[in-house]
Amino acid sequence: MKIIASDFDGTIYIDGEFKENDLETIRSFQASSGIFGIVTGRSYFSLKSLIDGKINPDFVIANNGSHILVNNKKEMREVYKKTLDKDRLREIIDYYKKDYPIKIFTDLDRKIDSLDDLKKDEEVYSLAIYSDDFLDNSFGDLFSFHKSIGVIDVIDKDISKQTGIEFIKKFYSYDKDIIAIGDDYNDISFLKETPLSFTLNYVTEKSVIDVCKYRVEDISELIEKYGQ
Repeated sequence: MKIIASDFDGTIYIDGEFKENDLETIRSFQASSGIFGIVTGRSYFSLKSLIDGKINPDFVIANNGSHILVNNKKEMREVYKKTLDKDRLREIIDYYKKDYPIKIFTDLDRKIDSLDDLKKDEEVYSLAIYSDDFLDNSFGDLFSFHKSIGVIDVIDKDISKQTGIEFIKKFYSYDKDIIAIGDDYNDISFLKETPLSFTLNYVTEKSVIDVCKYRVEDISELIEKYGQ
C-alpha cells in the first residue's frame, strides 16, 4: 500500500480544469489498493463541489490542516477539526482590515465579512487576508500565516498541511514515507518532510523547487512512475 497526498489548486486542478488522464490514473491507483488524498487550503465544502463525480478521495486535509475527513464507505467522515479563538481573531481582523480585504471561513460552509455575522455555535476554521505580498505576522503566538497566490490563509499556529499528513499516517498506521506533490508556498510544510516530494515541471517558484526531490509533468506521471 502506498499513500499519495496531493495539493489541489495548481496541481490536479489547473486553470479551472482537470486532466481526464489524471482522473483515470488516480482511480486506477485507488483500485490497486493505493490511498489517494487531497491536501488543500480550501474548505472541504468548496472542494466537494468541484470533485463530486470526478475524484473520490480516501482522505481530505482541508483548510491547510484545520479540517480532516476520511472516506467511510464512499461517504466522507470528519475525524479532526481545529477552530480559531474568536476573541483573538477579532484582534487580527481589526489589525489587518484597514489595509487588506478579509474573509472568514466557518464550519457551516459560510464565507463572511465579520465575526458579528456568525450564527450561534458557528466556529471559524480560517481567515483569508487578500494580498499579493508577504505580510509580517504580528500575532504569531496564536496564528500562522500560509501564503498562496493572492491570499494569506490564517490558521492556528500549531496547524499546517504537515500536521494533517502526520494525522493521516497515524490514522492508517502507516510507517513509510508518504508521496507528496504540490506547487505553491503553502505546500512547502509537507513537501519538505518527505524524501518522496514532487512538484510540477511548470513551477518556477524556487522555494518550492528547492524542497522537492522530483519534478513531473502531472499527477499521472507521478503515479505511473512512482505509485506502483
